[in-house]
Amino acid sequence: MIITAKTKISKIIKYDEKVIDVIASINKHFRKLKNPILCKMLASRVSVADAAKVGGITTEAFLKKLQENGYQVEFNGQEKEKPVEKATENKMEVNTSEANIVTLDVRPILSGGVDPFDEIMKTLKTINDNQTLLIINTFEPIPILNILKKRGYKYESKRPEPGVVHTYLRKTEEISSAEKVTEIKTNEGDDFATIEKRFSGKLKVIDVRDLEMPMPMVTVLEELEKLSEGEALYVHHKRLPQYLLPELENRHFKLVQKPIDENNLELIIYK
Repeated sequence: MIITAKTKISKIIKYDEKVIDVIASINKHFRKLKNPILCKMLASRVSVADAAKVGGITTEAFLKKLQENGYQVEFNGQEKEKPVEKATENKMEVNTSEANIVTLDVRPILSGGVDPFDEIMKTLKTINDNQTLLIINTFEPIPILNILKKRGYKYESKRPEPGVVHTYLRKTEEISSAEKVTEIKTNEGDDFATIEKRFSGKLKVIDVRDLEMPMPMVTVLEELEKLSEGEALYVHHKRLPQYLLPELENRHFKLVQKPIDENNLELIIYK
């Protein structure tokens, strides 16, 4: 396996679980990967480049550490950038003395082995466009920020003290119609019955209805990585997973759906 800046951490772990110890030794922030729950939630969302940003190191340094431990890596010449310490590429000028800042400390949530994604999204829905959400964490939450950038948010991260990261989030623009993903387009004539028949005998079935957020999304993405050529994923879900749709679109998957009742929606995800 050749590892590059774009390789997902989950793919490396699937190749060799021992890499968790190697990554954990790079930076204290990566020790969370030793927690099986957090590993499953975080690894599927981040690439090597994203993980390097989380740890405040360069992508080159991350890849070199893997190389030193016997893994085959590939450099593209763009990994030598300095790690982001004070602000992200999506920089937003923030007046930290503003009275309309809403603070969410996710460190206790993470300590409990829970992904703070759902709590962050819930909090964003309760604040107005004139307010700024301050997320307090031990690392910059790159996976969530990548999702929110597509939803019209800008952010800036500051490190007021060692081991503490303040990320300021504010809605600054409307989401363009191209970025609003409510349904992934299928080929003309591709309805549920047609797709189910096309992949007959090649459907992998999973049921995520009883899983707590964000495990349905994590589980679906994890299972998609395991699909063989010509296979499709049949998912029993409670509802159309809005946060999953952009990820499917980015990975060039298509989707058809069939409502069964208010708590059961059947999906087929395919290429």
